[in-house]
Amino acid sequence: MTTKLVTHPLKTGKLTAMSNVTSITLTGHQVSILEDQPEPGKEDLSAVHLTFDVEHPQKLPSLLATAEELGLIMNRDDAVEISLSLLAMALEDKTAAEIKAVEARLANMIAELHR
Repeated sequence: MTTKLVTHPLKTGKLTAMSNVTSITLTGHQVSILEDQPEPGKEDLSAVHLTFDVEHPQKLPSLLATAEELGLIMNRDDAVEISLSLLAMALEDKTAAEIKAVEARLANMIAELHR
């Protein structure tokens, strides 16, 4: 099994990551995929990673120290940019038919929001 790392810059506005304990302000730095290249018939274990820069780092208790829940808050433009980056990496090796199926699902999901 071989893997390949593909990384692209990701520039976002201010995002907020929060737990039930605290919150921090982040900006998107990069999106990467550690591409698994499995043998035919084996499970694809590729993993997509989002990397963020912390705005005004502070010596606070760990965001995860006693966290029971995590949230990531962003504006719509950042949601689009992050989603497009994730989709591009996830669909990179898909067939045209598989991509069309995702496009159709997206169109249906958007239509559902307006019902």
